Amino acid sequence: MRFSSLLLALWVSASPLPGVSSLVLSSPPSLGDDSIRARLKACLRLGDMSCVVDQYLLLRDIGRVPAWLVSFQNAFTAASRRAGECVSTARLIHEGLRQLGEKPTYLRLTVEGRYKLLGFDELANGERIRTHQLAVTGRHVAVQWEGRIVDAYTGLVGLPLQEYMNRLVVHPTSRIAYEAVSEP
Repeated sequence: MRFSSLLLALWVSASPLPGVSSLVLSSPPSLGDDSIRARLKACLRLGDMSCVVDQYLLLRDIGRVPAWLVSFQNAFTAASRRAGECVSTARLIHEGLRQLGEKPTYLRLTVEGRYKLLGFDELANGERIRTHQLAVTGRHVAVQWEGRIVDAYTGLVGLPLQEYMNRLVVHPTSRIAYEAVSEP
């Protein structure tokens, strides 16, 4: 049996990992692939946090979830979706992505105008179902990664910049300015 056939046989006979998307495991790794790292990257792009954790534990061959990874998971919980929590949440997301080998940046958003309230529309089937209050001071920080904006409201999968900006809500006389920065 050739090595590539053996690798394929081992791949097919392995039982699927709990929490790993079938899309991620749908094809065997090619020779020379760092398959666990590739699956980890796929999990990140899919926004599947349980898959990210599973693949990271396999990659590092450890039996416990490190504190930074727990913090990364917690950045997407409901507790992080409160006005005033964005800087600490952005730091957790940024650090989590950096620990996973990614190159995120911070995105600072500032409301310009007399009224500083900033909201974010939550959509379902293209319809607004709720507006979350992001800021009362006119400042919000999110993370930019691979052309997407990630924060507690978007989840790990994030949104393209234009779609994210379209979901932000300010008073009609105010406008939003944004800039990529190295620190929040």
